[in-house]
Amino acid sequence: MTEILNVFTTKSIVITLLFYICSTLCQAQKMKNYLNKELMAKVGTIYEETPDDNPCGGQQTYLALKFIKEEVFIVEKYISSCDKESILIIGTYKWKLRCTKKIKIDYIQEEVKGTYTEDLSLELRDKQLIGRIKHLNGKIVEYTFLEKTK
Repeated sequence: MTEILNVFTTKSIVITLLFYICSTLCQAQKMKNYLNKELMAKVGTIYEETPDDNPCGGQQTYLALKFIKEEVFIVEKYISSCDKESILIIGTYKWKLRCTKKIKIDYIQEEVKGTYTEDLSLELRDKQLIGRIKHLNGKIVEYTFLEKTK
């Protein structure tokens, strides 16, 4: 009886390990589609009132992510209505895909304070990378990060 119990316990452990390894590989495969690519989401728009007709009076704000193995490089890009681009480098941080399909990023809070990254959460959903950002007004908005086309 003890031998049967030991065999059953051993098989249970092996099956559990195989399930864990398979699910981890499956999750890693899903993130593989996003590695070494610049992913962008438009997260804001600003229009400035000017006394004259200024074609550069507005700008669009994008959050850009580039996942590289265990790190993600994050920047905010500002593109004016006359196509002038400026960049704010947020930083490079370690990331991990959890079994819940949520992506945990180890931010340094002082570096992300006052940026769109400050209240950003990411998850894989339906073969898309979705970001949720809590804006200053308290409203949580979802954004889809898409690969930047050249």
